[in-house]
Amino acid sequence: MSWEKKRVLLAVKAYPERSRTHGDVACTAGVTSDGEWIRLYPIEFNKFRGFGKLKRYSIIECECKKASGEKLSRKESYKVRTESIRIVDTSLADHADWVGRREWIHPLLANSIDELDESFKTDNTSLGLIKPKEILRFFSTQDIMTNLWKSHEYQMTIDGKRVPIVTKVPHQFKYRFTCNECPEGKYHEIQCEDWELLESYRSWGERYPNAEELWKKLHDKFYGFIVDRDIHFFMGLHSQYPSWLIIGLFYPPQLPRTKQLSLNGLMPNSRS
Repeated sequence: MSWEKKRVLLAVKAYPERSRTHGDVACTAGVTSDGEWIRLYPIEFNKFRGFGKLKRYSIIECECKKASGEKLSRKESYKVRTESIRIVDTSLADHADWVGRREWIHPLLANSIDELDESFKTDNTSLGLIKPKEILRFFSTQDIMTNLWKSHEYQMTIDGKRVPIVTKVPHQFKYRFTCNECPEGKYHEIQCEDWELLESYRSWGERYPNAEELWKKLHDKFYGFIVDRDIHFFMGLHSQYPSWLIIGLFYPPQLPRTKQLSLNGLMPNSRS
């Protein structure tokens, strides 16, 4: 596979992880200027820090090539040349332009988890966007009251800044929800690995040492706040087995009903 240049809206960035080969890295997912999902990996975590950093909803250009050797051969996975990444436009990142973000993202909306499952069986589709019919619960699979995680490990960057060392978050956070094709009484429970959620847990854990207060802050934001928004889930397939994860949250303000009904037909395409 040869390297090719692509223009991508960065819609999702995963919580960083430590790679034995590449150091601290993050996986990102987005939408190309051709209106297709793409997964870019590995991107050095330093690209998301400091002046000129990559921001969610930035539009970038980069050189990438189809990933090889993946266990599930996920069709959207591309290896990226980190040094080739160039930020083209940050207007959607710098301003809460939810209409502009929808123009890129909403045409890829799937109807349900079942539809994503069928797409994976058909052509190894491993990224998607769904709109839950109802969010029933947001919860942690561990007792946050007795297992409050704090980070005290930092490292110095070459420019003298003190930054936290990437550390695995010990809690799993999940959403229980229904989607359009759930039978009566059935629901999904899926782990959420949204960067904003996990980074909030890390940083707020230092700001609010009382676990009860921390959980209230998390629950207020990632349940109380977003359920009143037009919440969508970015979905990604696990790299090792065919199980879906919520890899990002998309929560623009609610649209008037007339706009909701005609959204797909009215959105202009402005990805040049």
